[in-house]
Amino acid sequence: MQAKPIAAKKQWLFIRNVVLFTFTSFGGAQAHLALLLKYFVKNSKFISEEELLELNALAQVLPGPASTQTLVGIAWKVGKLKLAILTFLIWILPTAAIMTFAAISYALLDQKQKFSDILEYIQPIALGIVAYGAWQLGKKVLSSQVSIFLAISSVVSTFVLRNAYVFPLAILVGGIISSAIETPKEETELRVKLFSNINPKKMIYFLGALLLFALVGAIINRTSPFSLPIRLLENFYRNGILVFGGGQVLVPLMFTEFVEMKHYLPSSGFLSGFALQQALPGPTFSFTSYLGALSMKNFGYGVWGQVLG
Repeated sequence: MQAKPIAAKKQWLFIRNVVLFTFTSFGGAQAHLALLLKYFVKNSKFISEEELLELNALAQVLPGPASTQTLVGIAWKVGKLKLAILTFLIWILPTAAIMTFAAISYALLDQKQKFSDILEYIQPIALGIVAYGAWQLGKKVLSSQVSIFLAISSVVSTFVLRNAYVFPLAILVGGIISSAIETPKEETELRVKLFSNINPKKMIYFLGALLLFALVGAIINRTSPFSLPIRLLENFYRNGILVFGGGQVLVPLMFTEFVEMKHYLPSSGFLSGFALQQALPGPTFSFTSYLGALSMKNFGYGVWGQVLG
């Protein structure tokens, strides 16, 4: 009888730490790991440091946001499915709500031409943040001759070809080459073990959902009010399950797709939203709520359509 109150108290303490982590998690994935260590290992000992590092290592070899996967993994170990879902909602909803509100406000203010002075300062800030993120990421990943060669080849290809498809193709080719040549033995063994334990039916569900969204988006007439929401859903779903590397990789990929290829929103709106997101705590992928809302607004949807986006 006494075990239940103790377990409930532990879960409430865990939720409190999740809230603290959510509102203090500035600085991206590198800073997130230090905060996860502080709130869930050193202060409260929900898991051991070894378990945290194992969860984070697993998240690094999976597609999607590493910080979110690590946090939800900790929640699962502490309180199983219900606590994992609650943790995910606490982690994503505050920043996503702010970014959605920012997109709606941006659209309304931009119509009245009251944002031009603000944008004049926000956009250089966003470019500086992107450049700094590229520099930090470069120092971390450009550690061998192969990685340096791939980086230089990608830059040259981008400048010479100037095509929106160069970026995803560079990621695909670079991933194949680097995986084949210099993947560490330990990581290869982990991936083999991981993929050998994957339920084939669940993999079919994930890929089937992706193909279904893409097919429905292609079939529905572009003039239909349902066309853009379905296309956005397919874009976000595809980026979430197929892209490795987290927010640093997703941001330029989404810029290529949403701004250059599909023209869902202007570059000024994209850069302004990214600068705002970097000033907020929480996951980088909450930026997608801003992209969805502003894309819906630019195609004539009202406030509720933007919230749906």
